[in-house]
Amino acid sequence: MKVQPLVSIMGPTGIGKTNLAFGLFDKIDLEIISVDSVQIYKHFNIGSGKPTKNLLSKYPHKLVNILEPTESYSAARFNREAMKEILLASKNKKLPLLVGGTMLYFKSLLGGLSAMPETDPLIREKLKEVAKKEGWQSMHKRLKEVDPVSGLKIHPHDTQRILRALEVFESSKKTLTDWHKENKKMVHHNLQDYKLYQFAIEIEDRELHKQIITDRFNSMIQEGLIEEVERLLNLRGMNKDSVSMRSIGYRQICEFLDDKISFDEMVFKGVSATKQLAKRQMTWLRSWKNIIWLKNDPNTMASIVLERVLNDI
Repeated sequence: MKVQPLVSIMGPTGIGKTNLAFGLFDKIDLEIISVDSVQIYKHFNIGSGKPTKNLLSKYPHKLVNILEPTESYSAARFNREAMKEILLASKNKKLPLLVGGTMLYFKSLLGGLSAMPETDPLIREKLKEVAKKEGWQSMHKRLKEVDPVSGLKIHPHDTQRILRALEVFESSKKTLTDWHKENKKMVHHNLQDYKLYQFAIEIEDRELHKQIITDRFNSMIQEGLIEEVERLLNLRGMNKDSVSMRSIGYRQICEFLDDKISFDEMVFKGVSATKQLAKRQMTWLRSWKNIIWLKNDPNTMASIVLERVLNDI
């Protein structure tokens, strides 16, 4: 019996992962499973780079539009739901294709999750209040004091991960680093039944990619991203501090709508944050094992992927 293939398409934001998925879908029977921490939310359309309704109708995606904007999500939940979709795709004789740029989600699924405390809403809210008073720079300094290893790994602007690391410490009196060391056992999943093909699209011209990111953000503004944020903020239970609103683009527009920054500053900060995200994604990928790098050529990428995978289907 042949081992079943599982394909992942990774790469920095704006590199063409979704278009490659479409090209593969046109050539073979597969199930696209999104690996994106923003596209999971309903109504987060323009700023998330989510395919249009027409495209989603032609190229259905699993794990897109599955959450209300007021809900929170975790890598552990993604692990469970993605595994369910992978097994279902295989049962239906389709190739499971993971596509996206949320590297923590990929890591949770392909590398496993170490066991650690669940989110504690009370501790989380208390830490958020402290952050409002003292600022995130102070929170990052606190993290470096209690957990120097995590403090070095986590970027000072990565507020979500700073919050999570401090929350783990507050709730368990053990650092995130300690949890990672002590919990060698990973969450069980059935990926041992699959042969993994992990593709990543290379940035061949950094300056060109930076320009693509700039143009893409400006296009989102022209398409109505500011109006999208205003509509989201009018939904019941939504506000500028909602977890979903911390996403790149949405966060900067909230600052603009609050008159904290000008329009030009908002665009600059949104583009800069997207470039930083792309840089972090590439840092993750450079340390990833067993990556098959693809030259960013839309005319050949799909054929190269299929050549590598077809023997196992």
